[in-house]
Amino acid sequence: MKALAIKLLLVAAVVLAAACGADEGTPEDVVVGNVAPNFSLRSLDGATVKSASLKGTPVVLNFWATWCQVCRTEIPELQKLATDPKVKVVSIALDEDGASIVKPFVADHGINYTVLLGDQEVFQRFNGFNIPYTLVLDSSGRIVKIYRSVATKEELENDIRAIAKASGGGEPETATRSERADAPVER
Repeated sequence: MKALAIKLLLVAAVVLAAACGADEGTPEDVVVGNVAPNFSLRSLDGATVKSASLKGTPVVLNFWATWCQVCRTEIPELQKLATDPKVKVVSIALDEDGASIVKPFVADHGINYTVLLGDQEVFQRFNGFNIPYTLVLDSSGRIVKIYRSVATKEELENDIRAIAKASGGGEPETATRSERADAPVER
């Protein structure tokens, strides 16, 4: 009887653990066509930002760090894109020292888009392994493009146009298949 009770407790614990993490996704789920993993991260002003709050508009989600020289070359492109009201640009800084390093960097570089403080756990959940790493999400949070290197403003604008076209609005798409948001290719 005691052995049965222990087995039932173990089964219940496994089921509960699986249910608690079910909506966060796994790295294997981070592919074009799937919904991006959920997150809840702190912004530089201390507010909590949840991924659910980003839905309703296409999102460019960029993972970076202040020490990453290649990431720095992408900042001006993201700053220009952030002026477009049809898209939200959100970056997740992966600096171990957090706000004490990121906040002055953001101020010094005039970053005009949302910056959140992330860590390796959230980066791994998004199947990240190098930076810069950028995901383009449609207004429902579905992944339409993954960049595992620098993404240019033009590439990202093409992705946003493709999202608008797919949802029945926006400008005609001019991108080639390899640049389109619905292309099943990661770059």
